[in-house]
Amino acid sequence: MKKRNLKERKIVFIINPVSGTQSKLDFGAKIYDFYKNKGVQTSIEYTQKANDAKEYAKAYVKEKYDAIIAVGGDGTVNEVLNGIGKSGVTMGIVPSGSGNGLARHLHLPLKLNDALNVIYKGNVQAIDVLKVNKNYSANVSGVGFDAHVAYQFQNAERRGLVTYARIILSEFSNYKSQEYKLVVDGIELQREAFLISFANSSQFGNNALISPNASVIDGFMDLCIVKPFAKIYSPFFVEQLMTGKLEQGKYLEIIRVREVILEQNSNIYHLDGDAKQGANILKVKVKGQMINMIVPKSKMNLI
Repeated sequence: MKKRNLKERKIVFIINPVSGTQSKLDFGAKIYDFYKNKGVQTSIEYTQKANDAKEYAKAYVKEKYDAIIAVGGDGTVNEVLNGIGKSGVTMGIVPSGSGNGLARHLHLPLKLNDALNVIYKGNVQAIDVLKVNKNYSANVSGVGFDAHVAYQFQNAERRGLVTYARIILSEFSNYKSQEYKLVVDGIELQREAFLISFANSSQFGNNALISPNASVIDGFMDLCIVKPFAKIYSPFFVEQLMTGKLEQGKYLEIIRVREVILEQNSNIYHLDGDAKQGANILKVKVKGQMINMIVPKSKMNLI
């Protein structure tokens, strides 16, 4: 565990103003007000389009800022993560998206001032990330139904949990499980699956727990294979997902691994919930303790 006092240091907050369902245009003023007279030099950047957060993070790494904070959901977190890369610059999260999967796993508070106070205290834990082909993932990435939904959601006119739920309901009945070829820590496998997740943390977001016992500090990912199931079972599947009991059922296989090569017929996948295209082969590898993440001191052993 690494601890670092971020008082009297330079911190940039990269804000996605359209993450979640509420505008974040006033967050900059609130952040400045919170750190006023606390000896923290704050900078604010607002994103306008995809990849802005990544480019801002790269720029502030070069400016030798002490911490770069993602203000948004898992997509914003992913972009900032990829901008920071292996630089060693400390990262933090002010959760303000629809799902906030990684933030919830890290036990970060969802209220703005409480999250800013965690950043101010500056307790830092080195956490694992996943490298998926050439990009990094800190939360849950994967293929199959959730990637299909992410792709539909990305092209929807409206964002938010309601839209996400509507897409799931409309796509669920017609979606067919796929065949996947896998090489898991050197062992060849073949699986038919509804979805396959590479879980660094425990959940997709909104406390939907795909792998309740996953840890971001153990040097492993949880390869979560959801087997085909009858549609009539779906209410029970959702209940188990939301209560952390999915692994107790017969439709989820979890393998703790360090490296996976997956081949699929589709070329759609998702990185921390954001849909991507153009890869029918995914090479996924754990990068142990690569990112220095600000977390609540009281939750250090629970992540």
